[in-house]
Parts: sequence; C-alpha cells; structure tokens
Amino acid sequence: MHQHHQFDGHPDVWTLLSPGSLLFALALIALYFVVIGPWRHRFEGGEEVAGKQKFGFVSAMVVYYIASGPIYAYSHNLFSFHMIWMSLIYLAMPPLILYGTPAWVWRPLWKNAKVTRVLRFFTHPLIAIALFNGLLSVYHLPVLFDTIMTNALLMGVSHVILMITAFFMWWPVMCPIPELDRLNPLQKMAYIFADGVLLTPACAIIAFSHVMLYDFYQGAPQVFMSLTAHNDQSLGGVAMKIVQEIVYGIVLGYNFFAWVRQQKEQDRLDQEEDENEREAAPEGTVSYNHI
Repeated sequence: MHQHHQFDGHPDVWTLLSPGSLLFALALIALYFVVIGPWRHRFEGGEEVAGKQKFGFVSAMVVYYIASGPIYAYSHNLFSFHMIWMSLIYLAMPPLILYGTPAWVWRPLWKNAKVTRVLRFFTHPLIAIALFNGLLSVYHLPVLFDTIMTNALLMGVSHVILMITAFFMWWPVMCPIPELDRLNPLQKMAYIFADGVLLTPACAIIAFSHVMLYDFYQGAPQVFMSLTAHNDQSLGGVAMKIVQEIVYGIVLGYNFFAWVRQQKEQDRLDQEEDENEREAAPEGTVSYNHI
C-alpha cells in the first residue's frame, strides 16, 4: 500500500524558499548577536567572542536554512534528499553551533547538580556515540520509518530526540566548556573514527539493498525522470555517507592540527626546562639527563 505524499512532483516556490525557516534562522542569528553583544555582561565571565566563532554560528544557521528549505521541500518525494537533510541537520549543524557558542553561554546549564548529573551521563563518550548511532539506525528500520513518515506527531518527536542525541554525540568532540573537555585531540580523532564506523552499516544496507525498503517512497511521484525510486534509495545511503565523511574529515583535520600544536608546545616546554636545568647546574658539573 502506498502512502500519501505532501507534494506531487516538484514543490512550489514558496515551499522551496521556506520563509518560516528563513525567519527562524535570522531570529536565532539576531538573538545570538544580542547575547554575545549587549547582553554579554549579564553572564558570568562573558567575554568577547572570536570572529571565527561568530562565523561558525552563522554557518550553522545557513546549513539549517538550506536543509530546512530547498532540501526538505524535496525530502518527501526523494529519499536521497531526506538523507541529505538528516545529514546536514544532525551531522553538520550541531558541531558548528557548539563551536560558535562561547563557554559562558553553556556554563549556567551545568550549575544545577541534578542537570549536571544527567548531562554528564548522556555526554559520556561511549553513551553519546552509542545512543545517537543506535537511534539513527533504529529510525531507518523500514516498519518504523514508514510509520514515522506518515504521522506528523511521531515525526516531530523523533526529530527532537535525534537532535538532542546529536548534540550529546558531538559534545565530547566539540566541548565548548574547556574545564569539561574530557578527551585530548588524539582521543577525539579515535572517537570520530569510531563514529564513522558505527554509521557505515546503516548507510551500506540502504545503498546496496536490492529491494525497495520503504513503502513511503515507493509511491512517490518521480521528480527526475532518470532517477528511479530504487536508484534514489541507493543514492540516499551514499549521500549520507558522503556528507558524513566531509564533516568528519574537517573535524578530524581540526583535531589533528590541535594535536600537532599541543605536541609542539610540549616539545618547546621540555626544551626550555632542559635549558633552565643546564643554566642552573654549577660550572663543570655534568647533567646526567643528557648523557
């Protein structure tokens, strides 16, 4: 049995432009600049925010708008667009928000002991990585997926849950509060690698399935004549993996260079210590550290 679709063929211009999503993104950008500008002094330790962080937050809102406007408009007819939408919303947007929002905005969340206990549990690297990837895989089980896609309430609830767990998943890597940052750059690189591995099976099953997995898309109007429903399904699995590889590649690179900087700084400190020891040693004595 085929499901009802929101759009027949191509969505109209209004749906494509999604003014609601645009206004929401602009409102969040405005609020962000009010908080980090005039309201900064209301926060404990509210200091100036770096330009690259501002760029990060605005980029997150651009990603949100592209995903929620043009991409989402086609997501009910094309499974590949649905997967690109999910990749942008859960894999690309949260790390940019975490990177762009200063520590002093997040700290009040951790003031309450009960809230802190809950947050510490859900942002534990092993819990966070298993929860997000587990829920994303369960969401794409055909029976569940078809049910969610035809029920607005279930869809809303499932996307809120996935969004929250996406932030938990990204927290160990992009932790915006320095004193709560549990992982060093090398551990973060291992975490991202593991995260990529965990998402691969779901993408592979979708990309290489010989049958249509989702009834919802089987009855969808064909948007592009050369793209059959089955090819669109395969493309969806590949698209999510590609977006994931790009995002994780950037974050891996960022942490790799952070690790290199850390190593150089450590070498410099060791060298200074050695020089100080040599200078402190009385004339004519030999430092056994250097034999």
